[in-house]
Amino acid sequence: MTLGCRVYSPGHGGAGVCLVVHLGAYRLMLDCGLSGLDPYFDLTPPADAVICSHAHPQHGRGLLALHRGFPDLPIYTSEVTRALLPLNWPVEPGLTGLGTVLPWRLPVPLTADVTVELIPAGHLPGAALVWVQYHTPQRMFSLLYTGNCFLANTRLTEGLRLADLRGIRPDVLILDGTAGTCKYPRRKQQEQQLVEAVVWGLTQGQRVWIGAGGIGEAQEILLVLRTHYLLTGRPVKIGVGAGVARGCDALGELLPFLPEPVQNFARHQSLFWDDRVYPQSYRWQGSAPQNFDIIVACTPPDVDYLRSGDWLVLWPQGESLPPDMPTQPYQLQAHNDGAATLQLIHTLRPQHLVLVHGSPTYLGDLAGLPELRNRYHVHIPQAGAWLDLPVGLPLMPSPPPEHTGSYEGELTETATGIRIDLPPTVTNDPRWLNFGATGLVSARWQGEDLLIRGLSPQEVLAPPPTAERTCAHCRFYRGQRCTQPDSPLVGLQVAPEGYCDAFAP
Repeated sequence: MTLGCRVYSPGHGGAGVCLVVHLGAYRLMLDCGLSGLDPYFDLTPPADAVICSHAHPQHGRGLLALHRGFPDLPIYTSEVTRALLPLNWPVEPGLTGLGTVLPWRLPVPLTADVTVELIPAGHLPGAALVWVQYHTPQRMFSLLYTGNCFLANTRLTEGLRLADLRGIRPDVLILDGTAGTCKYPRRKQQEQQLVEAVVWGLTQGQRVWIGAGGIGEAQEILLVLRTHYLLTGRPVKIGVGAGVARGCDALGELLPFLPEPVQNFARHQSLFWDDRVYPQSYRWQGSAPQNFDIIVACTPPDVDYLRSGDWLVLWPQGESLPPDMPTQPYQLQAHNDGAATLQLIHTLRPQHLVLVHGSPTYLGDLAGLPELRNRYHVHIPQAGAWLDLPVGLPLMPSPPPEHTGSYEGELTETATGIRIDLPPTVTNDPRWLNFGATGLVSARWQGEDLLIRGLSPQEVLAPPPTAERTCAHCRFYRGQRCTQPDSPLVGLQVAPEGYCDAFAP
């Protein structure tokens, strides 16, 4: 038996995801994150039904155009996703939720042969894994589509529980591979680093502009800023851009669906808006941004704003910005890293593993892992492709994909050090521009492996510490914190081996 998938868009490089799975004669569209329907669809409906995994633009922004082009095409979502989807489109009178709500953890028949079940996925309120079962006289075939999922808790969602997947052994797993094989710090550590960057900017007399997606991400950041101990009680005013404020209002209406700690917080004070206690938060409605110490917005700052004051611009790591705009990247991931992705795959043990939603280089890194290639049929589909997914075929050894991020070289020990020779194809990877920016590297042992990374210009320009000139030897190092008023680290928790120009013995 062969299942099949028409790949309209696999979500490479920030593009949206749109897949149509063929289950016998039945066609089921998974997400519609297309920015426009042309040239994808003609006058014929592209599917018999659509399921939207969650409300982020890369997964749902094309649904309104799809609905208007094919009004009779059924669209199914979770209840929260249905309420959040309109955030992808301009405000229109009468435009509310789109689609039919499916319950959690209850198989719903779409036809006599096809059932679908939604499983909470973490990542964003309302996000769902889509479990599809296709019943034939010979056997039952199943497919699991993750959309985006996250095993860890965030401020607004509880993480995907692997226990919820017990007993699911899909023939096909269509998986979000955004992180590739990357390893992310723990979520709490990412939040701490973000707030420390904000506090550092404020102590330097800067205003801080934080860019983030308007559905979920920015609201998470706003909650972090309003509740973090480094900012609690500090006389700071936060301005919230219009797109982010719209998302705040929508999530405020969905309070019963949010985690219990958030509901408890909202019983004592407003979830997102407060002018009574610091840090205060207000809607920013076109007034001068200088009225605020921090701006949280889903758009980059206007260049005129940057010229009118001293701004620190924090922007999500890996997201593009207009050229010549100085920024500092930050991480606040709600996607599984490489280790969590592997844990999810090995828990489900599919026959076919289809990797979507990520840069081709990151997906190639993941697909090239021997522990995946030797256990599963691994696919990285391209836009416009047809993908056959035959069930029951024996696994044949296959060469790694073209882009695996894995290279073999030579190691030579010389009288003055160690020389590592790698093939010139390393520089063909777009990540080389960042890795080789300074020509300098740092190395550290991790178990039996030696990890090497490129040093950024900021790290190279920083004066190096010595054994006698570290934070541990500074008289302002108290209780693991810096109390030096002339230091950019004042008030922050610092490592004892750290260093800054304001060192005082």
